[in-house]
Amino acid sequence: MTSNEHRSAASPTARERVTEFYAEFNHAVTNGGETDELAATLADDVCWTDATTGSHADRTYTGIEAVLENVIREPGRRADHLQALPERVIEADETTVVTGAYVGTIDGRNFDVAFAHVFDLNDGRIRTCTAYRDTALEQRVFDA
Repeated sequence: MTSNEHRSAASPTARERVTEFYAEFNHAVTNGGETDELAATLADDVCWTDATTGSHADRTYTGIEAVLENVIREPGRRADHLQALPERVIEADETTVVTGAYVGTIDGRNFDVAFAHVFDLNDGRIRTCTAYRDTALEQRVFDA
């Protein structure tokens, strides 16, 4: 039996799950914080760490509600338009690395901030994410 024969439609691959996460992220920030579908991609005890510099250095959010508020809703409120655009996905078992960019507008100014996210999944749901991005550029965009 091949590994695909063991997988059912109810058990998405890591690539499928993180792709779903970005689609639901974009839906949530565009539609005023509708996060039910996004929450379904996350493990109950999800842990999201901003491994960056500046004011967001080493911040960790634990639990679905903390991640939704600090990673989805708060940035969505700050920008006029915001989308996370994954560009490259690299899978290794339950770990998936995604590079891409946050793009959008704030106060009529366009922005494009590169990111790298390292996801670890457990039972088909996102268990941890370590997020890296150019916080100096992000601060110039959001605090201008």
